[in-house]
Amino acid sequence: MAFSRNFLIKARRDLFQDSVLRQAWRGLVPYGIRSRVGQYWATLPEYLQVLDRIGRELDNYTIPVQSEKPLRVLFGPSFAIYPPCFIHDRILSYALRLRGAKIIPMYCDAVQSVECDYCGGVWKGQSFEESCKNCVNQSRRLWQNHPVPALKLSQYLQGGEIEEITTKTEHLDTEQWVTYTEDDIPFGTWARDILVNNYVVGNYHLIPNYHFLGLAHLRNLLLLKVAYERIIDDVKPDRVIANDSYYGMWAILQELCERKGIPFYSHWSGTRPSAWCYAYNDAAMNLDFSKPWESFLQIPLSKRQKSKVQHWLDGRSSGEEMIFDTASLAKHHADRFDLSRIVPDKPTALLAANVIWDLSALNKQVVFADMIDWIAQTIHWFAAHPEFQLIIKPHPAELNPSIPVTEERVEVEISRRGVHLPENVFLLSPKVNLTVYQLFPVVQVGLVHTTTVGIEMAARGMPVITTAKSPYRGFGFTIDSRSQKEYFELLERALLGKKVPDPDTQVDLAYKFILFYHYHYYTKIDIMDYAWGEIPRLKVQSLEELLPGKNPYRDYIIDSIMAGLPIISEDRWPPES
Repeated sequence: MAFSRNFLIKARRDLFQDSVLRQAWRGLVPYGIRSRVGQYWATLPEYLQVLDRIGRELDNYTIPVQSEKPLRVLFGPSFAIYPPCFIHDRILSYALRLRGAKIIPMYCDAVQSVECDYCGGVWKGQSFEESCKNCVNQSRRLWQNHPVPALKLSQYLQGGEIEEITTKTEHLDTEQWVTYTEDDIPFGTWARDILVNNYVVGNYHLIPNYHFLGLAHLRNLLLLKVAYERIIDDVKPDRVIANDSYYGMWAILQELCERKGIPFYSHWSGTRPSAWCYAYNDAAMNLDFSKPWESFLQIPLSKRQKSKVQHWLDGRSSGEEMIFDTASLAKHHADRFDLSRIVPDKPTALLAANVIWDLSALNKQVVFADMIDWIAQTIHWFAAHPEFQLIIKPHPAELNPSIPVTEERVEVEISRRGVHLPENVFLLSPKVNLTVYQLFPVVQVGLVHTTTVGIEMAARGMPVITTAKSPYRGFGFTIDSRSQKEYFELLERALLGKKVPDPDTQVDLAYKFILFYHYHYYTKIDIMDYAWGEIPRLKVQSLEELLPGKNPYRDYIIDSIMAGLPIISEDRWPPES
């Protein structure tokens, strides 16, 4: 096939206008910027070519007219620097367009400064200015061939009000910015949450220059609110779709939509290949299954479903169902612990910790001030009860070569608080060469904050005591403490084998929760395969594969959005996938 000289000149010019592609073209640095998971795009990915080809097919496809007024779907700023999100948002927009929806995308074109939800802290890998530039380029690339030009947030902000917001925030002291609210929106809380996530700590006071950074995040969030409000008023969307809305950049959008009665859908990538999760008027990663649970638990598990859950549990033990490739981390997990140190005739509890800065542990405290307070006080209790033993297993991601080092580790914080470890308490290293599953046979009770390990211990018949707002708290298969006094009373009774849940009932409920969690809520939309640190591989290769009827799980999500229905409710949820 021959190309004209003008075509080649234009193609080369377009390529070099994108700094990310320019770097890849020259071979100076890996393609793309470092995403939050430490992934590099090593070459120009094939999936970009496939996505663009499907887009051209869609441009030439005659879409049946659904109504005189097409559904207007506003896409919030995408997490486009993360390849799975880039692919997901492009594919989802195609599928919605096939059903007659009009997609109006928007993106942040460098209206935020210093740091943001996308780039900052220990994740950035380069200057914020360069990260921001690359992020903008990826957002442009995401929507570059879209029939409706993507809206820029800067178009909805005026210089005078930017200065006004800057002036309003720059004189706030620490207590003021952390607790700052405006229009009943907790901007200060959201600014703090972004900050601790960016610097992988739970206590923002440990972050150098935290006051300056906190004010920057607060200012950014206030600017976003102004831009979002004007875009919503301008576009008048029927639906809004965005990245997971736990953090402020997308939480604001959810809040504004709920106030105006606009169905809002958030999403995040799955814990299984090809799976994804969605939520209606909520953050997808809040994992709130409370509405369908009463109905779902009435459905007996079939033999096939029990086998499916057992296979998942076996896969967790072997490492096949883990986010990190445990085999590749064998050299990293080199610290040794002699299990013979555990006295076999002493009742033993296993305390499985979270990573303190992670979303799954953030703002989840119920009984104790925070996760470290829980661990410290539990150690004190065991010091006063030498007839029992405690094994503390920090999360291996505290010191994992794939992500930034967690400075606020369990061992560091316990030492900082001057907590003495008695002989009956064993604090393992996050790099210990033992998995949590190898500890199960030597313990009788599980103690958890919010970790998924709590579900797994319960599914194996072990009594599990929760102290925080885990997604499985209150679902009937864990022992849920409501106060410190009750927690220690429950702990002693469980170690003595008194008043523990009926094992058969507990296991049945835990199995049902796992089935709903991993095979309904995380639904197999089947658009790509990807593994940690690798370039995703598109499974959808043509427009025809996105037509209704090609994938029932994808259809459920898209049909729910089109109809403005919740993803899960008291009487509906995604089909088992």
